[in-house]
Amino acid sequence: MREKNSSKSRALSLIRTIGSTALKAGNEAIQKKLSKLSEGDSPISEAALRLVKGLDDLKGAAMKVGQILSMVDEKMLPPGWKEALSKLQANATAKDWSFIEPILLKAFGNLDDFEYIEERAVHAASIGQVHKARLKDGTYIALKVQYPNLEKSVKSDLQNMKRLINLANIMPNMANYDHTFEAVEKLFLEELDFIREKNFYELYKENFSNNPNIIVPKTISHLCRKNILATEWIQGENLQQWMTRNQSEMHSDIELIKKRDKIGFLLLDLVFKEIITFKHIQSDPNPGNFLITEDCKLVLLDFGATQKLSSDLIQNYAELCRVSLAEDKENIINVAVKMGFLFTDDSNEIKESFLRIMQLAMEPFIHESYSWRNCDMLKRINSESFHLMKLTKFRAPASEIIFMNRRLGGNLIMMEKLGATVFARELFVNILQ
Repeated sequence: MREKNSSKSRALSLIRTIGSTALKAGNEAIQKKLSKLSEGDSPISEAALRLVKGLDDLKGAAMKVGQILSMVDEKMLPPGWKEALSKLQANATAKDWSFIEPILLKAFGNLDDFEYIEERAVHAASIGQVHKARLKDGTYIALKVQYPNLEKSVKSDLQNMKRLINLANIMPNMANYDHTFEAVEKLFLEELDFIREKNFYELYKENFSNNPNIIVPKTISHLCRKNILATEWIQGENLQQWMTRNQSEMHSDIELIKKRDKIGFLLLDLVFKEIITFKHIQSDPNPGNFLITEDCKLVLLDFGATQKLSSDLIQNYAELCRVSLAEDKENIINVAVKMGFLFTDDSNEIKESFLRIMQLAMEPFIHESYSWRNCDMLKRINSESFHLMKLTKFRAPASEIIFMNRRLGGNLIMMEKLGATVFARELFVNILQ
């Protein structure tokens, strides 16, 4: 295990993946020019699928970059890449028990506290995997186990992924993404500290203790380590699976419509209370981080990517929302300059583009209720955002805004997949007050 996960062998594996991906990407670009395929006709990229396979095997910061790339607007990626990279957002391939057991033995010395630990993981991600276990006292728990040596490989992973982006011309429109990679490095290193995550579990449990429809699992403190996180086991179905299972009936069956709309309300209420009321953001918007219980309550999981937001950011963001709801264009521009979205010497074209984005973002909150079904809001916002990015030469916002926008964008994806109808204006206005 030590040899397989050494920084040197890992770097070599990633370099091999990068080389084969770049070669395939070059061939695909040539074939596209020769065949003169339109963007809409482009098949899923074999180069991107090769990259996805390599990153899934390696896990770590390299896979995290792939996941972030999967959320980028498709106009910024080569044809056929978006669909392939989106596979990284699904459940990753778990490591065998023979790989995991030595990690647990090193952390605990022995496994005497456990009646049993299920050898097959129930979930796997970029930094670790989760196993269901039962303690000697009969308590069922979730054990999140971190893969070893990831911290040592972060810088190497990110440098090699930068190299891939350049070689394969993955994001040709972005001249400089150093700022984004710095934010990813900071976030990833924080995610590796499971004691930090344990503290955020406890913070969120306290913050939402008065909400009977939101559940945060309690932590099992004596079993938590920097690389092991133990929480109570909550039975439920992850949101992605719930939406897939009910896809054909959740817009026609009366009971499922009620559940769909309740989940949508909870997701919307959660994200704005996180930001505006509690000044924190769980910046990993994967639907696998939410469970739906039998009685349709929302279970929050995985707080590794949680960020504390500055008071200035929250104050300015709330004000931006208020003036945008009021369609006060002058003050929208003023607050946007304060937040660094705009500069005072930006052209009128840039400012008008930003105003259009805010108009789109506020669309659900103009009327009493709003349906996210077939609203295409993400597509419309992405299109205008890409236009703005080109106008501003792809300048990056502050890192905490990157984290917040990632969460808001992910929430929008989930709302559109749900197609929920929510009395969003009242919810939003109450939180802003």
